[in-house]
Order: sequence, then structure tokens, then C-alpha cells
Amino acid sequence: MHFQFLLSGPDGDIELSPETLERPFLISPEEKHPFLKLADYFGALQKFFMLEEGGVFSSVLKNKGQQAAKNLFGISRVIIRSEKHGAFYHIASVELFGIGGKNSKFAVTTALSESAKTSLQEEHGILKALCRITPDYLPELFHRETVTWQADSGAVEFIMVLGAWLDGYHEWHASENQETKKQQIQLWDYQKGYRFLDDAESYEMLRQVAYILTCYYDQTSFCQIYPWHHGAGDFVVKAEPGVISVKLITARQYDPLVHFDGQEPADRLVAAIHFLLNLCLRIRLDRLDGVGEPAWLDDFAVHAAVEGFFAGLHRASATNRLMIGPVTDFLEIMQSFEAQEISAMYGSLLQIYADEDQDDFRLIQQKLPEHAVQMHEALQRFSLGKT
Repeated sequence: MHFQFLLSGPDGDIELSPETLERPFLISPEEKHPFLKLADYFGALQKFFMLEEGGVFSSVLKNKGQQAAKNLFGISRVIIRSEKHGAFYHIASVELFGIGGKNSKFAVTTALSESAKTSLQEEHGILKALCRITPDYLPELFHRETVTWQADSGAVEFIMVLGAWLDGYHEWHASENQETKKQQIQLWDYQKGYRFLDDAESYEMLRQVAYILTCYYDQTSFCQIYPWHHGAGDFVVKAEPGVISVKLITARQYDPLVHFDGQEPADRLVAAIHFLLNLCLRIRLDRLDGVGEPAWLDDFAVHAAVEGFFAGLHRASATNRLMIGPVTDFLEIMQSFEAQEISAMYGSLLQIYADEDQDDFRLIQQKLPEHAVQMHEALQRFSLGKT
């Protein structure tokens, strides 16, 4: 079985020379590992796939309805691509050639630091639980394993999670369009090249982001997917002519944003208001080009968030998960608030934002008065016929 190691880039695959493989392994985009090399990372990924019966190959083949022992030798070639080195996780794609005469592609999420390993194990459990609510907007997960790798200067343990590769889905970020001199959402398509989404595509993408988050919001326990951030690439999008499809690829926590002592109907209402407030604000936050200064999306993002939220409430109603009363009543309540009242309600969330990211918090403080006005306008203009 032949393994090939590549680096995925905007201009296509990059062949890794022996010299490149000797470079230090990056724990994060800015931090080098004390002794691991890039070759060690690829070696650990190769070991991950070569585990014995009950390991990754068995899991993959079982998922495809085939017998591992019979098909293990049918895999002639494996391409492992390093796709992304994030602040916490490292993402690789693994393409198998030869299973049933077809190619199969998977994603491997890897954690190395102790905090990242703890987070990835918790996230794996959260994603499994969320799939029981609905698997429609999440990648399928197949296998999790701890891989011990012996490097020249010592042994390390990686935690690796094997999941479905979301073919055609790409990361995206706010970027300055040099032609229009405007900030727009740029799709990071490594196959066809980077491109800017048009206004309708951007709106629909963010509407689906809001819809997905609302679908997973538990109106009884107040648990929600949080934190999430566009700058971390939590959502990916497939943008084809006339069709936008969004997936959520990570869920770091699933807890209430604001805690209440009781479980009264009033608590459910206030918690849902906090959820909507947070959704409409955070959907505007990104990092310029993914790694730059905090970026603030235009007011179309608020309108998209409001529409996606109420579409999510309708889905909750259809699946008997609507616990805050009729959707029409909730909309009337939100439309009764003036912009100043909306701004004041954000007061209970400001400390959360301050604790999370000071750069984002400074931007939020600057933009909040205007944002409250735009949220008020979006609620006034919205009608349930749009969902």
C-alpha cells in the first residue's frame, strides 16, 4: 500500500519534498512544536490508518458495508493532505483508492496539546449527541483513536477523529474586494479558486447558519452550540449556481448561555430572547481573511439571522420541540421592543463577550448602538410569511 503526503493550497496540491517534511510541526499557526517535524504528523496519520482489526480501516470498511479482512488489501494507494493548521486542531483529508473500485475521501481532525485533546474528545461526544437531534447539518463521524507516535526526541500522543469529507464545501471569510473596494464574503475554494459570493449568496449562507444554530437550540434546557465564530471556520458552505448549502463542522460546547434558577415559561422566553440577541450579533463577527483584524458584516447579516431564526422555530414546532409558545406571539414580543430596549438587553451579554475576546469586545462596544437599531429594523420588516 502506497502512501503519498501532500499539502493542500489555494493553487492546488503541493508535493512535499524531504526538506519540507523536516520542517517543525506547527502546534498552532504561530507556534512550533519543540521537537516534532511535519514528517511526524504525517507518520502519525499513516499509523492511524494502519491500526489493527477494530481500528480505522475496519471502521471505514464496515461503514461501507464491506468486510475489513477481505478489503484491506484492496486499497492500493492513500493520499494524505494537510488541509489546515488551526489554533486548536489540525485538519487532514485522506483519500483511499481501491475500495470497491471507487475512491473514498475522509477527514481527520487531530489534537496534540492537552487542552486541544480534552476539547476534541468533548466535541466528539457533543457532535454525536447533536446528530440524534438531526444529522442533516453535521459531518458523519466514524472513529476516534489515541495514536502514540515515537519521534526522535520523545513520544507524543495524538487524538484523531475520522469523519466524512464534505466534498465541495469550503471555508469562507470576510475580505476586502479590491475591485469593488467593499468588504465581501470570499469563498476559499481550493479547486476552482477563491471567489467572492454575491449578495444573494451571502444572505442565504448566513440565513442557513442562523437556521442551523436555532435547530440545535434546546428550548427546555437552554443548551446551545456556543461558542462559535466565523473566524474559526465553524461553518463551511457549498456554493453552486442557484444552490447554497451550509454545514456546521464543530461544536465546542453545548450548554446554556445564560443560567436561570427555574424552568418556568418566563425563563424559556427570556432565554430565547438572549439566544436571538446573541445570534444576531455574533453572526456579524469574523476575522478579515480568517486571521486578520476583527471584521463586522453589514446589516444584511442581521436580516438573514432573523429570518433563519424564525425558520428554525418553525422547524422546532414541526418536531414538537417548540417550548416558548406560538411563533407569532414570540415575533410580536420582539417587535414590541424599541431599539434602545434592544441595546439595553445586550447588557447581560457584554461580560460574556469581554471574557471571550477583547478585540471582538472593543468592536462590539463600538458597533452596538447602531446594531440595535438595525436589529429593530430587521424585526419590524420581518413577517412570518418569509419562512
